[in-house]
Amino acid sequence: MCGASPLLGARPLTREVPMTFMLTATRRTTALALCAAAALAVPFWAAPAGAAVADEPGVLLFITVTPSQGGGAYSMRLTCDPDGGTHPRPRSACEALHEVDGEIKDLDVDPGACPRNYSPVDVRVKGHWYGRTTSYAKKFSNDCEMERTLGPLVK
Repeated sequence: MCGASPLLGARPLTREVPMTFMLTATRRTTALALCAAAALAVPFWAAPAGAAVADEPGVLLFITVTPSQGGGAYSMRLTCDPDGGTHPRPRSACEALHEVDGEIKDLDVDPGACPRNYSPVDVRVKGHWYGRTTSYAKKFSNDCEMERTLGPLVK
């Protein structure tokens, strides 16, 4: 009785590993190896941090102008350094913003009288100014008031 168990129903000393466990362990090992390889390879194909910042504009603003009494709503994107985006006059808009260090609320480009008609216009600006998040929202009485205050930012 060599190798026979003295007790009936006792399990043998060797343990059989189910095939599903072996496949799961193999998958785990493979996944771990792939993750480790990817983590080690990232520094070699990723761009340097300084290069990513250099490619981004110093200023990125999304400007929306919405007349309250229907039609004529428009939006545009303005970038400065380099000047561009979908804005029709990016250079003059960026110059006006530089004069107030990006503080849109401080713009008063062409102070003067406007007609007293009430045709409200909502202006919203969101984005960043050299790393600083900026937002601006104001309802102007009419187009004239908006253009005299914000000037090339909205024209």
